[in-house]
Amino acid sequence: MKKIISILIILLLPLVGYSQTWQAKSADTQIAVLELFTSEGCGLCPAADRWVHQLSKQGISDEQLIVLGFHIDYLNDIKGWVDRFASPEFSDRQRQQARLNLYQTVYTPEFVVSGEVIHNWRKHVKKVVQAVNNFEPEAAIKLNIVEHDNELTINSHISIQGNENRQYSKLYLAITENDIISKVNGGDNTGATFNHQNLVRQWLGPFDLNETGETELTTMINIDEDWNMNKTSIVAVIQNLNDGFVLQGLKLTLNKNEK
Repeated sequence: MKKIISILIILLLPLVGYSQTWQAKSADTQIAVLELFTSEGCGLCPAADRWVHQLSKQGISDEQLIVLGFHIDYLNDIKGWVDRFASPEFSDRQRQQARLNLYQTVYTPEFVVSGEVIHNWRKHVKKVVQAVNNFEPEAAIKLNIVEHDNELTINSHISIQGNENRQYSKLYLAITENDIISKVNGGDNTGATFNHQNLVRQWLGPFDLNETGETELTTMINIDEDWNMNKTSIVAVIQNLNDGFVLQGLKLTLNKNEK
């Protein structure tokens, strides 16, 4: 009987110790980061969401642009629909971006590209993305992510160029997910079914960076049971909080079938 128990323990050990890793580093070119502030209760937002989702058909590739879809919560009380993906942290991020751009108000849908608020998004977003892509990156990011025991360990290595950037830059981390189906039964979009892309699940930071220009950080995140890990990504963003400019971004998709 003891022999049988020992064999079972040996067979189970690989399962107990199972982990998976992913790695990525930022490109030698500058990637733009688009932050879209939206809400399921906003009547104008579905058109903006669709337009962003179709950017790949308009010549803007994943190598040029990272998209973060923030669902704000301040419309929940006035639109007759509570957006279950909304968070006060996301609304705070939008207000922070407004302050950095010297604006007093926020609205939906609102587009911010690499720290700059874009008012006429249909006309200007693609031009700003392409302009950002022509910049020499002032930061470099390396990510090593380990999944183990329903937890993600995110190891970040950040390199910053320039004294001002080193003094004022911070790291942010986002957990995003694609293909989230949501049926809206109230508010401006009653009866609509959304397929959310690049939806921000969590927004973490700001994390302090070493003024020497080289920083190693480890962040632990518990995996939510609602997340589809094959459609989940980790996004790292380096932003100078003095002038608001996003120095660089990196997106790492945690697809277990494509490491």
